[in-house]
Amino acid sequence: MTNEAHLTRRTLLAGLLATAGGLAVAACSPGGGSGSSANGLTVTVAGQSDNLTQVFNPFLENTALGVTYNGSFIYEPLVQINTADIGKDIPWLAKSWEWSDDNKTFTVTLQDNVKWHDGKPFSADDVVFSYQLLKKYPALNLQGVPDAEVSAPAPNKVVFAFKDPSEQLFPSIVSAPVVAKHLWESVKDPTTYQDPNPVGTGAFKVGQFSPQSLLLIRNDDYWQTKAAIAAIRFVPYKDNSTITNAMVQGQADWAGAYIANADKTFTSKNKNYHFWAPRAGTDGLIPNLERWPLSDIAVRKAISLGVNRKQVAAASGEQPATSVTGLPLPTYQSSVARAYHGVGFIEDKNKAMQTLEAAGYTKGSDGYYAKGGKRVEFSCSFPASYTEIAARVQVLVSQLKDIGIKLNIDTTTVDDINPRTAKGDFDSTMGYPVSPTPRAFSFYNDTMNPNLYYPIGQSTPSFQNIERFKDDEAAALFKRYPLATTDAERQDILDKIEQVFVEKLPWIPMFYWGSYSSWSTAKVTGFPDPDSPYFTAVPNVVVALRLKPA
Repeated sequence: MTNEAHLTRRTLLAGLLATAGGLAVAACSPGGGSGSSANGLTVTVAGQSDNLTQVFNPFLENTALGVTYNGSFIYEPLVQINTADIGKDIPWLAKSWEWSDDNKTFTVTLQDNVKWHDGKPFSADDVVFSYQLLKKYPALNLQGVPDAEVSAPAPNKVVFAFKDPSEQLFPSIVSAPVVAKHLWESVKDPTTYQDPNPVGTGAFKVGQFSPQSLLLIRNDDYWQTKAAIAAIRFVPYKDNSTITNAMVQGQADWAGAYIANADKTFTSKNKNYHFWAPRAGTDGLIPNLERWPLSDIAVRKAISLGVNRKQVAAASGEQPATSVTGLPLPTYQSSVARAYHGVGFIEDKNKAMQTLEAAGYTKGSDGYYAKGGKRVEFSCSFPASYTEIAARVQVLVSQLKDIGIKLNIDTTTVDDINPRTAKGDFDSTMGYPVSPTPRAFSFYNDTMNPNLYYPIGQSTPSFQNIERFKDDEAAALFKRYPLATTDAERQDILDKIEQVFVEKLPWIPMFYWGSYSSWSTAKVTGFPDPDSPYFTAVPNVVVALRLKPA
């Protein structure tokens, strides 16, 4: 489900933009798509922010790294997980890795000759320190790294000893940012540390900062082949519409935001303009299962029966969800349980109302169903700037009214939505705040694992199971999956998880979403596209390192 406005809650999971104040490193003004730096070519990226401030702590939810789409430009992970070309993950700070036979021990061999931006050598001690931070301060563990004892038997070796088999959580384990021990060990409280002058191992480092733009300059002493471009300027915009305008007008070269009717509004404007949104996940209506009326399975099933998924998806140019398992097809077709092959969602408004009536609901004179004197009414919370979500929810308001359910729109800010949903302060939302996952198990683990339940008011640190689904059968299945030793056994457990999903409907799939990306080849080339899908085209360092002057 996701990243939503897919610029966002998924791709910006660890860095939605900060609202706290910060001091500028140096004043600079936003540059246009035709800008260049003193040392060569500058690429301008249109990002999204309500208020860009100088906070670069990669472990915090709201940071200036959000305007960079958390693309690992400064702080790097062990491995770059590939969500475009599934299975072709890219070794990064980790040169290689292996699991023990019981999947409890994970051994990583690190790259050679890596340096921090201040010239100090990078080593296994930095990795151990970074992962120990996640264990000591759970609020920093946005990736959901499982508990482990981490050690460095050699300067280029890191060993993770997990209590339980954990190979199925590989994407989460290797995606955490790594920070410099020699700098961070003196930080008193990393949960509040702003890190205004970040020192990473990345291909870029901070050059200039102001509330109007962030300039990252090339790291000429980078451990990999250095970038062919000299700098990247990230300019914050308020919403998708203003980002689209910046791209159309040539004020920006690259973005990761939704563009309505991209073929007409963007790509047709210039031969150099490109838009790509490869299918990356499933989304829909995400209920808070501890608030009535969505706590009632009858209401959720009525909604699923009553909506026209084609209309909801069409509101933002997406494709309607088809499989009742929620898995995005055709990407996960091989993981769909045999019992659900070809089984799709059915639209039947009459059956939706019959479902409510069978559960004791009666329709009032106002046209809405009620029970115990309470009307079936709830709100959907999402950032006002995410125009594609707004379009979908507007369609839902009308569709649910037709079956006697009142849906209200509750808009908020980019900075506010994840903290609210993490604490359970919502009726429903759209735009699941987790990243694309290249495994079917991860899809369910992120969105419905009861073992990741947190009570209302207590934030879910990794934003998994924000609907707060509780189910003993499902909890047992999720615990069994890591213990499976064969693909057949894993699929059997996955089949049963899918059955729980279909029968208990912890959230309501409606459409398949794509990883939105747009770019101009007027200045640089080398972007991935449908013909060369080597990685996602949402702004990130993997692509930036492949860009060449046009």
